[in-house]
Amino acid sequence: MISYILFFIGGLAFGYAAPPRLKWAAVLFPLAIAALAAYQEGIDGTMLLRLLLALLITVGGIVIGVLFEQREAGASGARAA
Repeated sequence: MISYILFFIGGLAFGYAAPPRLKWAAVLFPLAIAALAAYQEGIDGTMLLRLLLALLITVGGIVIGVLFEQREAGASGARAA
């Protein structure tokens, strides 16, 4: 459970603070961990399901981070006008 929370926070941080070309780099973390687990333990349905869930949670965090960034940019632009 804690791993999914960390993937969400990582996605949120990347979506909010990373440069535009690197925002989706957060998806590499669950993929790298899954690749290491597959190498050590082998591939099974449970691992694939957990990987899918981790990727969805990470992408959700990225999208929310991007929305926060756009909202903040809009709010600061409105203040400057």
